[in-house]
Amino acid sequence: MQPQDESIYSLLPQTQEMPSRPPRHNSSFVSAVDPKMFVFGQDKAQLHATFGMPDGCNSQQTGQYLRKYEKSPMLPDPLPPTNPKTKLRAAVPSRAEPPLHGLSSNKNFITANAVEVILAKPKKVPQEDFQWTSRPGYGSVPIYLRHNKAKVASERDQFETYMRMRQEPAAGSHVSELSQEERNDLLRHLKLKWGSLNNAFQRQPLSTDTEQKKHRKEELARALAEVEKDIKTLERGETVLMVDE
Repeated sequence: MQPQDESIYSLLPQTQEMPSRPPRHNSSFVSAVDPKMFVFGQDKAQLHATFGMPDGCNSQQTGQYLRKYEKSPMLPDPLPPTNPKTKLRAAVPSRAEPPLHGLSSNKNFITANAVEVILAKPKKVPQEDFQWTSRPGYGSVPIYLRHNKAKVASERDQFETYMRMRQEPAAGSHVSELSQEERNDLLRHLKLKWGSLNNAFQRQPLSTDTEQKKHRKEELARALAEVEKDIKTLERGETVLMVDE
């Protein structure tokens, strides 16, 4: 009868079956064994592989300690040099070596010394340092400075002569004093001219992208400068002289 099927017989009490316990397992090997026989998967049993050193073996011996240079690599013995150096000087004789006696020479040291001195290279004679203050012409003006100074003086004289000729009235010309009315009238005309030029200069565009605009602006600026110079000349001083050509 399936448990999911509904039936009246399922209401009846059923007897419970107790499972039976399996028999105890008894090993076929001998149970009384020595623990030293367990190798724990190793080929050969070790004394302190898992449980440490035996009793009394943990302390180190007093004579077993790390000595100086014990772990340093040992170098082989040095070989004889491949290119031995030749001694330039003879070895010093030992104390046990007897000295040589009876040695003599026929060399004439006086003649040899004279020949050596004659053939020797002469030594340099120490010379005193040259004193520049004792040379001829020290302290005097060099010739090229004299020429330059004379050239500058000549040019200055020529320029002064030219300016004097420009400032002085020409020969045969008549010099007259400008009256106050004429001076004021001339100043008024110059200021009117300066005003018209300044008005034309102010109306010029800021950008001078063409040569014509640039040339026009430069002409107006030059004319303004000339008129300002004339006004300052007339306003300076009380007497104004006029040259009639």
